[in-house]
Amino acid sequence: MFYPKLVFPTKKDRPFFYTNFVQTLDGKVAVKRRGYWPIGSKIDHDVLVELRAYADCLIHGKNLYNEFGNITRHSLQEDKFKALRKKLGKTANLPYIVGSHNLKKLILDLYHRGFKNVLVEGGPTLLGSFLKENLIDEIFLTIVPKIYGTQNLTTLNLVEGILFPPDSTKKLKLLSVKQIGNELFLRYSVMN
Repeated sequence: MFYPKLVFPTKKDRPFFYTNFVQTLDGKVAVKRRGYWPIGSKIDHDVLVELRAYADCLIHGKNLYNEFGNITRHSLQEDKFKALRKKLGKTANLPYIVGSHNLKKLILDLYHRGFKNVLVEGGPTLLGSFLKENLIDEIFLTIVPKIYGTQNLTTLNLVEGILFPPDSTKKLKLLSVKQIGNELFLRYSVMN
């Protein structure tokens, strides 16, 4: 396992929210044209699966769900994934939710359902909403040795739909760095 015995802090009144993204050296997490996905390697995909296995719930935004919902639902039903969850002491089935515009209601619902660790995979607009409300606690980020560039708004960055004011940009604390081949696997704590 890439992150054996991963443990997240417990939050008092809400779940612990973490996210996982892969991006190119020039900061692109998606391209709105065919042929650019997947961005990362098989190892990056394995890390994604592992981070999902640690979660009590998985959240996708509407756009990400529309693009990858069928693939995600299928992958969550794979025997290998369910076995990994059981090995980690989780239930075999990972609840999968499409994000809501009413974050406060969603957070309360997740908390009352007993979800302690929630993986917000995005996309970038949903991540921006969570960051704006100071709800992302950790960011797992894979940096791949590619440069996509951009043309006519064809690419997406890690966060879309919001520009934080200079006095409230998000600051992060590096928790770990791992290098496999030419990819970097970073883990950050968000300092709210």
